Amino acid sequence: MKIRRKHQPFIVIIMVVVLFIFVLFFISSMKSKKPEDVVNTFYRYEQKGDFGSSWDLFHSKMKERFSKNSYVTERSHIYMSHFGVTTFSYKVHEAKKLSSWKMMKEGPTFTNVYVVPVEIDFHSKFGTFTIWQNVYVVKEKQKWTILWEFQ
Repeated sequence: MKIRRKHQPFIVIIMVVVLFIFVLFFISSMKSKKPEDVVNTFYRYEQKGDFGSSWDLFHSKMKERFSKNSYVTERSHIYMSHFGVTTFSYKVHEAKKLSSWKMMKEGPTFTNVYVVPVEIDFHSKFGTFTIWQNVYVVKEKQKWTILWEFQ
């Protein structure tokens, strides 16, 4: 049986392209995202009113503190009803690595944690006001997760 040689270069090109795509995918999945990335994602969800997706980015200790249902309900109620917020903008500042940190005095100590200052400008019926919040980021099960301070 004779193999047609005119199709071999085409097959080789396809195999090289597939291998190249696989290598790119593998390298991009190996890269660890920065702590600021998860904070940006969190506030993008919050801007859209997708509080369920932002809750999903919490560390398990935060999820113990707020059930998903109560977080979604209370967060939207506070923003829209109490503050009269129609929109908000935010700026995520550079993360700073901490050797250790506690969420609360009687809570566990986290190591290899990052503090990410966030500046949030709320645009409401009462005018524009700014809140600064330190967001803490730590890896849990190989994923960056979010914590807040409750001292």
